[in-house]
Amino acid sequence: MIFFISFFSYSQTIEWRSDYKLQKNDFQGKIPENNTIDHAGTAFNIGYEIVSNSIWTGRMKIRTYAVFDKSKSWLNESFYSDNLLNHEQKHFDIAQAFAYKLQNLINKEIKNSKDFTSKFSDLSTLIGDECLRFQEKYDAETDHGTLPEIQKEYDKLIEHMLKENNKN
Repeated sequence: MIFFISFFSYSQTIEWRSDYKLQKNDFQGKIPENNTIDHAGTAFNIGYEIVSNSIWTGRMKIRTYAVFDKSKSWLNESFYSDNLLNHEQKHFDIAQAFAYKLQNLINKEIKNSKDFTSKFSDLSTLIGDECLRFQEKYDAETDHGTLPEIQKEYDKLIEHMLKENNKN
């Protein structure tokens, strides 16, 4: 799993949407030579865009979202299954849940460009670190999706996280 928070956009990405599920052909990256997972790797990012920034009042509106990077995400065909694809989708869903969480913090803490300058980096680092810890726990406890009962529990938990954090 690869993660970072930034402002970027290019054609090899998919912005998270509730009505789109990852497909096998979305994983276009090469399997890393030093791969220890053997099954798949999902490269995601929490991106942001400044939607508005008033030159008169200084008020800002920022939007956060999760992005899947096709060129860095990979699947080992030998291990492909619908369960594996679901597990990787959940990595993307977790990223979106944390994008929502970051959005909620931004909405509370950042009202203008001065706030953005002084607070955004710390807020994004805080949420980014929390997201990575959760992703690592998810992989460890589901054994990368190979424990079906625990995976089902996480599927429900992640769905709850998406709903709970989507307060926009």
